[in-house]
Amino acid sequence: MTLLATLRDWLKASHIDAVLIASRQNKQPHLGFSSGSGYVLITRQQAHILVDFRYLAQVNAPGYHLHLLDSQHTLAAIVNQCLADEGLTTLGFEGEHVSWQTGSQWRENFNATLVSVSLDALRQVKTAPELALIREACRIADTTAEHIRQFIEAGMREREVAAELEWFMRQQGAEKPSFDTIVASGARGALPHGKASEKVIVAGEFVTLDFGAQYQGYCSDLTRTFLVAGRDTTPEKHPLYEIYQIVLRAQRAAIQAIRPGVACQQVDATARQIITDAGYGDYFGHNTGHAVGIDVHENPRFSPTDTTLLQPGMVLTVEPGIYLPDRGGVRIEDMVLVTAGGAEVLYQQPTDLQLTGESNGR
Repeated sequence: MTLLATLRDWLKASHIDAVLIASRQNKQPHLGFSSGSGYVLITRQQAHILVDFRYLAQVNAPGYHLHLLDSQHTLAAIVNQCLADEGLTTLGFEGEHVSWQTGSQWRENFNATLVSVSLDALRQVKTAPELALIREACRIADTTAEHIRQFIEAGMREREVAAELEWFMRQQGAEKPSFDTIVASGARGALPHGKASEKVIVAGEFVTLDFGAQYQGYCSDLTRTFLVAGRDTTPEKHPLYEIYQIVLRAQRAAIQAIRPGVACQQVDATARQIITDAGYGDYFGHNTGHAVGIDVHENPRFSPTDTTLLQPGMVLTVEPGIYLPDRGGVRIEDMVLVTAGGAEVLYQQPTDLQLTGESNGR
């Protein structure tokens, strides 16, 4: 089913005549590029794109009516004309993405009854073209993980590692990082979102890297925890080795639990139970995962309360972790595609504990 057909089915089911889309993430599939400016108006019969001069030549959307926004052609004037042409009276708008002031102005200026709606759920199941872009974003992250594993040496600062990682992703075709790169070594590994700092990386400690690439507007998200080579770095002797193995078991079990019809909370419970049974439940304080697409954090979530049933075409992360204050932490994250028969991990980078540098022969 096409994007417009899906939206029109949603309009009919919602008993709404038209919807005005303002959010960057929900406009992108229509515009073909990411922009906070402009609007998309979808009615029962027509599709309209409204942009100012800066983006007029950039829009390439067959099947849409293109409108120029300027001082003579205001948003209200164009929307009201489109509604009048079809005799429409109810207009949905994204209440979660629009300010109170903007919503109030629209209620005054649009000749329709406005209804606050959310379109985010329509992005949960990815189309084939979207999956192709997500796969490429994952390939970039995958390749970068192996590169950065070999690059890291004791004595480097975390910020140096982050800079190299982001530069390499751009060389692989990334537009930009999906989010601020996390590099957390040693005791800083206990910080789930420990952004890269001036800390010097020391041989024999764990370093957690959480990063992603944005490719043609779609995101990837990957986490690996490596052991920094440089002295006696036998993995089994590391004080957090057993913690790593617990997280790895939890992650693999959660991936095995993924299949169509399973509730998201069940996948979360699978990972959480393993960590809890090992005695570390109090040190796993975040969800097991989240959907990824145009935004790096989307719904549904692998959380204790999300009852959403998985469907083929959904893409989510699986990223359990254990964080021990003043000692360090471990997180392992893959992106997983829900398939008709179960799940497909979108990365090739191993999840077994690996050493940095060239010493492990990879």
